[in-house]
Amino acid sequence: MENENRPVIVFFSKDGNTRSGAKRLNERLGGKIIELREQKNGNVLQALFKKGSKLQGNPWQEIAAATDVYLMQPIWASNAVPAMNTFLQNADFSGKQVTIITFQQFADLKNSDKVHQEIAAAVKQRNGQIIGTHAFVGGKMGHCAAEKLIYDQIDSIARQD
Repeated sequence: MENENRPVIVFFSKDGNTRSGAKRLNERLGGKIIELREQKNGNVLQALFKKGSKLQGNPWQEIAAATDVYLMQPIWASNAVPAMNTFLQNADFSGKQVTIITFQQFADLKNSDKVHQEIAAAVKQRNGQIIGTHAFVGGKMGHCAAEKLIYDQIDSIARQD
């Protein structure tokens, strides 16, 4: 029987930064990766107005057996991305310990705390517990940062635990 209690990494990535981070985190944790895929690409205006986007499949069902869930996404217009908004609206986080990881283009990590608080509120509303948040630097809009930068940041999580 497959280990149903392994960590689950749920992520959305447009430019590859978060995908690279999710891949590295999964190498370290040996979990399961769920990539949020949109039926039609979400945009910055949807993020600005905290709207969701239609997702392919039912990714929220794939966290049912997990205890540890990692939510990873870029920050758009100082907000969560539309794909994550939809995931948060549909997921049941009961009994789950959730870690939030975001990537953004600015080294000052401006507004990451606000985005983390909004995601955390959605997780708590759906009965989950936040056990950690991490804000990292990715590439400029439309570009993926160097893999070493992404990997070093993800590796810092393991050193903190």
